[in-house]
Amino acid sequence: MDLIRVGNGPALVFLHGAGVDNTLWRPQIETFSATHTVLAPNLPGHGNVPPVWTVSEMADHVQRQLADEGITDYAIVGLSLGGMVALEMAGRWPAAVTHLAMIESVPNVTDNHLIKSVSKGVVFLLGHIGPKFLTYLPFRLLGAETDAAGTYLKAALRRMNRQNIAAVMTAALEFDGRGFLPDLTMPTLVMVGERNRKTHAPARWMADRIPNARFLIAPRAGHIANIDTPEFVNRALRELLD
Repeated sequence: MDLIRVGNGPALVFLHGAGVDNTLWRPQIETFSATHTVLAPNLPGHGNVPPVWTVSEMADHVQRQLADEGITDYAIVGLSLGGMVALEMAGRWPAAVTHLAMIESVPNVTDNHLIKSVSKGVVFLLGHIGPKFLTYLPFRLLGAETDAAGTYLKAALRRMNRQNIAAVMTAALEFDGRGFLPDLTMPTLVMVGERNRKTHAPARWMADRIPNARFLIAPRAGHIANIDTPEFVNRALRELLD
């Protein structure tokens, strides 16, 4: 299902990361559908949604879906690539976004030309051999800290094809949302997983530049923080929304 919609109440949108799908958010959907209209779309390049090559186009796709569903204002939560899309949407349509949460996300991947070149090489490799070989790696190398997160991540990667993963990873690699940060006025949460140290410094830097942002570290969590520590994440999101 390329769009999950359940519950009634204020609209709450969940955007997944690269290489997975909207079922990533099952622990949050089950909780928040009691109080909100929860919408979890598949981003372009995932499920049956054709790929695009930029985060801006992903944001356009989600915004059109929400308009088709009659949603004019909403809180938005994104993990990793989904956080980039959420930032793009908050920056471009600030009157529509009531609350913003970015989990294990950064405003840009790198300014280092060498690192970017190496990353493009990895994307090229994934585009030719596909992401399924990643499922043979220990799940902690993929960013999961618990069996539940690791099992989900590997199953989702098996559903991803090589053409789409190249488009998705290129979009993330080329994104730069830093220009949006000073102008965001909605209540904002920036969260990282304790055990994925790579995101800590850029995510904190991002939070420091958003006027109304709170920075949190999810204990014992990795990159798939919403499954590694669902109770902590749900409580933090509830506090943001309240």
